[in-house]
Amino acid sequence: MNESRSPSTSETSPEVENGRGPRVDQPTEPPRESSGHSDGPAAGDNSPSATPARTVLGLTRRDVSFLLAAGAVILLLMSLHWLRLSGRGAAPVEIDRLEASSYQFTLDVNRATWVEWMQLEGIGETLARRIVEDREERGPFADVDDVQRVKGIGPKTLAAIRPYLVCRSDGPEEAP
Repeated sequence: MNESRSPSTSETSPEVENGRGPRVDQPTEPPRESSGHSDGPAAGDNSPSATPARTVLGLTRRDVSFLLAAGAVILLLMSLHWLRLSGRGAAPVEIDRLEASSYQFTLDVNRATWVEWMQLEGIGETLARRIVEDREERGPFADVDDVQRVKGIGPKTLAAIRPYLVCRSDGPEEAP
């Protein structure tokens, strides 16, 4: 068989002769002449002979290299930050701590308000108000033990708050 081939048409493949259609990787029209630049396909060149940019996960080679460079810079900065926070080479700081302290106040049983009574351990708002009402109705307390006359203060409660209580006379208040 004598086949004539024209220079303007592309070479037919065996698949075309079998009726399956042209192959995708074979050009169907003659390639256009380039303008002499080897930077890639010319603008508007949609021919299959132009090599598409290789992609990884939908990213071009240029995008991948940028992401790798940015990741390296971030990793470097994180390492420097970690080294700085680790205190490498820094001298330890000695901290002088104060001893734990407890209450350092005294409460005059004849002058304290219910708010001041509430500061003591085991005395709530109701009991504090009851102490002040008792003092106003029945007069001042003669001594610290006289606070037991208030309903709700027993020997255990008085023993717990005794170190903070004083009973001063009704004279002018002394400066601590």
